Amino acid sequence: MVLVWLALQFFTPIRGLLAVALALLISALFSILFLSRQRDAMSESMFGFFRRLNERIDASAAKEDYLEAEPQAQHDAVDQQENPSGFEDGDQGRSTGAPTN
Repeated sequence: MVLVWLALQFFTPIRGLLAVALALLISALFSILFLSRQRDAMSESMFGFFRRLNERIDASAAKEDYLEAEPQAQHDAVDQQENPSGFEDGDQGRSTGAPTN
């Protein structure tokens, strides 16, 4: 864009804001016409980068979820081994709803 603006400044009588707007328009047209291969290559490269980044984030989140769930599962297994009947201490032998003396 700067090169197009400089060319407009040296070779035409157009100055000021009109020169900047015309330089933007001309550089955009050149980009659309001549740089499509480079744009496609860059977008593929960026897509690959962000795809790999998302895969790493997903793998990290899955590992974190696994590590958070593992201690809870071990804790539940220990509780079942200590008291397999499922009753709390002092609840064994008491029927539900019956008053105690």
